This record gives sequence, C-alpha cells and structure tokens, in this order.
Amino acid sequence: MSTESQSPAAEPAPAPAAEPAPQFTRATFALAAAATLAVSPVATLAFGPAGSGASAHTSPVYVLAQAAHDIGHNDWAFQGGLAGRVEWAATYVVLGLFWLVAALWVRWRVNRAGIGRDERRRRLWIKALIAAWAAEAVAGSLTLGAGMYVAWNSATLGPDILRAADLCSPWWSFVAVLVVVGFAEHRRLAFRGAILYGVLLAVLLLVPVPGPDAVKVLVLAAAAAVPALLDAEPAAGASAVTPDAVAAC
Repeated sequence: MSTESQSPAAEPAPAPAAEPAPQFTRATFALAAAATLAVSPVATLAFGPAGSGASAHTSPVYVLAQAAHDIGHNDWAFQGGLAGRVEWAATYVVLGLFWLVAALWVRWRVNRAGIGRDERRRRLWIKALIAAWAAEAVAGSLTLGAGMYVAWNSATLGPDILRAADLCSPWWSFVAVLVVVGFAEHRRLAFRGAILYGVLLAVLLLVPVPGPDAVKVLVLAAAAAVPALLDAEPAAGASAVTPDAVAAC
C-alpha cells in the first residue's frame, strides 16, 4: 500500500517588525533650540529682552493708550512707542502655528508607529497643543491686562507692574510642552530641561544683562540644544514619573 507523501505546510511569512514607539523628548528640545536660534537675528523684537527697549509690555501699552486717547498719561509707560507692535503680535501668531504643525507631526508619528491604542501617546499631540496655546493665551492676557490697568489708572506701582508683565512671554509655551512630554514619557530630563529653559528665559526677560540681544538668545537656544544632543532613549519599562519625582528634579 503506497502512502501519499505530504509536503510540509508552508510557514507563514514573518510579520514585519513593529516600529519602536516614538519618543518626543529629544524632538521637543530640538524644536525649542531651532525656533530660538531662528529668531536670534531679530531677538530684540521677537523676545524683547530686558533693557532692549522692546520689552513685552511696550507695544501693547502704547496701542491701548492710543485707543483710549490717553497719550501723555504715564509717559514712562510708552518708552517703547510703536516699535515692534506688529512683531509682538506676529510672535504669538507664528508660535501658535508652529505648535499646530508640531502637534500634527506628533500625531502622524504616533499613528505611523501603530500605537494608536495607547491612550497616553494617542492624546499627546492634543495635550501638547493645548499646553502651548494655553501658555500663549495666559502670557498675552496678562500682558494686555497689565497694560490696560496701568494705562487707564495712575498707579504708583505702574512701573513695577509693567516690569512684571515683561515676564509674560509666548516663549513659555516651550516650557509648557516640555512638561507635558515629560509626564507622557516619564522623562526627568524633560523636566530638568524645562526648568533650565524657564530660568534662563526669566533672566533674559527681567534682567538687563549687558551684551547683544542675539547672543543672549543663542545662550537660551543652547540650553535646549545640549539636552537634545545628549539625550538617550529611555529603557523599556521606565518607571512612571510621580509628583515627588518631579520635585526631586
């Protein structure tokens, strides 16, 4: 009795290796460094460093005073005149569009990696966008609010209020996004970088440090570029970042 030889069943083709889950800490540092570096030629208008004559409050306050037909009242508040009024508003708009594009890129990278079911990563793009836009909205609202209060009230503390308003900058959006990414990816480096960038930004906005404004902004860009160059991808199974761990940074 002859037995029919049976050919072995064809083995299924191996599934293509899944793309590693994308990490965005390094990318956020790189974005912060690139955007900061890009505006160094117009640092005075885009950043308004302390002592530059184009600080955050000058243009909004002057425009508000014009609308109120209040020129001549609190003359010290209008030292910046109309210089940079367009650039002040353009900085907010351009940064807002910049974060929209960056958020859509994050969404595309997450979907491409096929990890859309990971709720934490799937919502990262919208959380980052909301954080960036919220930081800009708060900064702009506080700046305009301070300008309105000082321009329409002869407050003794007017100069101090405007100096404090100089701290309100749309560039805090980079700090906000770094914090969001740090929580999403459990990266202490993101929190340390956010603190470093925020401290240098605050000094730049409040302290009239001698030297060209472009050089000051280059130092700020370096604060984001160095972590981007030195960053290593986190090991799998990294422990979650807790509020206590963030405080320990």
